[in-house]
Amino acid sequence: MGSINDTIKKVRHTIIKYNMIRDGDRVVVPDSVCLLDILQELEDELRIELVVAHFDHGLRPDEDEAENRFVESLAVALTLPFETKKADPGMGQESPSVEERARHARYQFLEGVKEKFSAQKIATGHNLNDQAETVLMRLLRGSGPSGLAGIPPCREEKMIRPLIEITRGEIESYLERKGLTHITDSSNFQACYLRNKIRLELLPRLQEYQPRIVELLGRTADIMRNDEAWLAAGAEEWVERSTETKGDGEIRIPLSSFIILPEALKNRVIRYALKMTGGSLRRVSLRHIENINQMAMGKKPQALINLPNGIIAKKVYGRLIFTGAKDTRSEGFFYFLDGPGKFDLKALGRTILLTEMKKAALSDMGASRWCAFLNADHLTYPLVIRNVRPGDKFIPFGMSGHKKLKDFFMDLKVPSEARAQTPILFCRDIPVWVCGFRIDDRFKISPDTKKILKVTFDAD
Repeated sequence: MGSINDTIKKVRHTIIKYNMIRDGDRVVVPDSVCLLDILQELEDELRIELVVAHFDHGLRPDEDEAENRFVESLAVALTLPFETKKADPGMGQESPSVEERARHARYQFLEGVKEKFSAQKIATGHNLNDQAETVLMRLLRGSGPSGLAGIPPCREEKMIRPLIEITRGEIESYLERKGLTHITDSSNFQACYLRNKIRLELLPRLQEYQPRIVELLGRTADIMRNDEAWLAAGAEEWVERSTETKGDGEIRIPLSSFIILPEALKNRVIRYALKMTGGSLRRVSLRHIENINQMAMGKKPQALINLPNGIIAKKVYGRLIFTGAKDTRSEGFFYFLDGPGKFDLKALGRTILLTEMKKAALSDMGASRWCAFLNADHLTYPLVIRNVRPGDKFIPFGMSGHKKLKDFFMDLKVPSEARAQTPILFCRDIPVWVCGFRIDDRFKISPDTKKILKVTFDAD
């Protein structure tokens, strides 16, 4: 292992290489003795201020209190500010595992310390061995290139990992050479977690075949991260140039443009769209990306996939749509229209006006998509306005045979959500007018018609 100065130089090189710290930054350091000591060595050179933090997960009753006292005494000895917190019982029961709950609670605490001290950065003690373990863990879980990029040296310009390019062995050597007391988490030696099994069992076996496996896996992560960054930038540029984005954050991708993209770029376009609508790619796996791709390339004109983080991906005819909102299909509406007059359709946020007139007046009246003229001689009150139901069928104007409304909508490529919100005027369970689209041929005005019903919706 290298000397103390060699280790400090490597950490300084990493900080400069990734532009982790700027002059005057205040940095929160959570209980890594090696990292804290090296940053103190570089404190004057980098012109930074340090804050020590410790989060008590409450998972090791016999050790947690002693560790908290140790970190506090270390901060006092170094005359540095110190913040600590004990995890709440349960620690976020909605999370899928103890590890996930602990991680989430810890980062929430560190964010709070950062805000309290107006700090710019949080520096964690992740090292090259952690990187190698992460790459192997994600490889075993079937991750794609973005997952194999491992732990980023910097995240969101606030989370930094100055030790990410030095090994655990170098850290232990540094602590020993400087005579620094430290505490080792006993849970690191429990082979009940996948990461620990990789650390204790898999990596030692791999080192028998390749002694430099930790370094090589770290290099693999660097290569993947650089390639991923270039592809992700290309995908972002394509999305910004080629898609429609609504004011509510919904992203609409034209399928005609999407399907001709190279496969590698398709996946990144999907990832970027998911991130834009969901705010995070956490819990979004390669399987989710593949499912969206299959949906986009499939024969079905409409399909929907519910994803983590409340994201919905939909295929609606010629578009691939991503939204962070929950599916808001109509729960149904039903209104009686007991005669001529104006009626408020609250479920639709619209009004409808029924006006009876003599045929002679028709020449003076205009027509539009939301205005229909019907043969009132064939109508009886009450009429009904409701949305489509399975089995509904009518005879479209100009045709002689029945057609299911479902097939009618599909032929016109009307999205499912729009179908559910389309008002339909009924008389005795017969669709008289698919509002905004077409009347039933049986209710058209004929030469024998004496009385006309004008049906008008307010402006849409």
